[in-house]
Amino acid sequence: MEYNINKGIGRTVEFKGLKAQYLFIFAGGLLGVLILLMVLYMAGVNTYICLFTGPSGASLIVWKTFSLNQKYGEHGLMKAGAKKRHPKYVICRKAVHRYFKRKITKQ
Repeated sequence: MEYNINKGIGRTVEFKGLKAQYLFIFAGGLLGVLILLMVLYMAGVNTYICLFTGPSGASLIVWKTFSLNQKYGEHGLMKAGAKKRHPKYVICRKAVHRYFKRKITKQ
């Protein structure tokens, strides 16, 4: 099988419907689950717990990544993060009449 990853110059990276940053979230999440399983297994945790944790963690990563990709789109996740950093309202403690005061210039 041959998979096309990049479709041209200037277009975003896409693989199996995942676009841009979701591809990296997907790969990083699966790598994190793999490392977690290796640590659990080497620590001597019960094998059945490892067998349950691996597929459930991987399926959670796959499901959440594809749902975020569908919900926010290519740049929507970054826009949603930027929206959280904006203030909801601007507090202004000056009296209203101070904004309309004229500045007197001396000649």
